[in-house]
Amino acid sequence: MIATLDMFTGTSAVAASWTGGGFMDGLHAWSPDHFQLVYVTSDASAVNVHLLSGGGDRVLGSFGAVPGRGVNPNEDDAFIGFSPDGGYFALEQTFTSSGDRLDVWSRSGMVFSQTNATMATWGSTGSKLYFRQPNATVIYVWDSTGPAGNRSQAFGQQLVWIRPRADAGDDYLAFTVRDSAGIPHVWLYGHGGRAGAQLPNQRSTPSFLNTGTVFLIEEAACGSNCGLGPATQPDGKTFTYNIATQAETTSTIASVLGVWPRPGQV
Repeated sequence: MIATLDMFTGTSAVAASWTGGGFMDGLHAWSPDHFQLVYVTSDASAVNVHLLSGGGDRVLGSFGAVPGRGVNPNEDDAFIGFSPDGGYFALEQTFTSSGDRLDVWSRSGMVFSQTNATMATWGSTGSKLYFRQPNATVIYVWDSTGPAGNRSQAFGQQLVWIRPRADAGDDYLAFTVRDSAGIPHVWLYGHGGRAGAQLPNQRSTPSFLNTGTVFLIEEAACGSNCGLGPATQPDGKTFTYNIATQAETTSTIASVLGVWPRPGQV
């Protein structure tokens, strides 16, 4: 079930309900104007992508069910979201039995499809979608203003980025990169890749709190407690990074689940 809550009146309403319970079930995103909702339902038979709008609830695509297996946090990902201009929405996932892929829809139908895709995010403005392929270093971009179905390399530098995030309006992307020893570092790339740098210290999982402040999680070596994951894990310490002053400050925020405004909102 997906529901809404009016923080001023305390009134709640059910936007969508279904019977599911599988992996990725309930993954969803609202359009910037909140008039459309795209969401995923998942059960033992299939994974379906729905669009809920004024025209009703439509199934846009159906994929094979998610089989039981382990997860590679550096390569596996599931992302769903609207472009900042609200004209497109995308689903990228690496889990269904149909294979990993990236699909982009407009209101009239699918406009782009890419197999072997992971770690996607929309940019800050317009409708530029960034992604890479599993176990690959080239970052690609699909731009709605370019030739139909076309993609190009986004940046000159090749980086195996992990879970990129865009800020709300200043054309910055933040993401994690693990070096050859598995140590995580956060990178910032701005203004179409014309500016980019690695931030200091062992940090991961960046989130933009606003256009000028990035939330960061510190990681430390986990030794025999790593399990199947990388050689480092969050140690409970978090920080904020000011892009303008290039200064880092200890934070009292434990985690970031969402922020406002998001790209496309003011």
